[in-house]
Amino acid sequence: MLLRNLPLKLAAIAVAIFLWFWVTMAQRASQPAGVYATAPGVSMVAARTVPVVLETEGSPPPGVRARGAQVEPPLVTVMGSGLRLAEVREIHTEPLDLARATASFSTELGLLVPRGVELPNKATVTVRVTLERAEPTPAPGPAERGAVGE
Repeated sequence: MLLRNLPLKLAAIAVAIFLWFWVTMAQRASQPAGVYATAPGVSMVAARTVPVVLETEGSPPPGVRARGAQVEPPLVTVMGSGLRLAEVREIHTEPLDLARATASFSTELGLLVPRGVELPNKATVTVRVTLERAEPTPAPGPAERGAVGE
């Protein structure tokens, strides 16, 4: 029974394999630049660029205030399944403690990568924090308090 119409069966298998390769190549050619197929029809890996959000804890000591912080690079590329990446809008840094900071500084912080997402490049960013001495606020004078008799 198995050998009955064997040439026809082999031709059908050959046509099926040809069509599978043809459709797979057509799908790969029509994919956007950031999408890569790891195994056709089985798993899709997508890439997306998202902003890095600096997380801080604490505040500078009295007499010091933060003027600004710069994260380098400000954007990172993340990779994962297309469904998982649709949920990722930003990547957060490890918390930066400002409680003991008295002067401007630069440091490297790790990135908190959500489950199911990967970073193809390094998983750290450089943060430059600019601090300045805070001017003491002068006590209001009599004219500012609303002097009596005016």
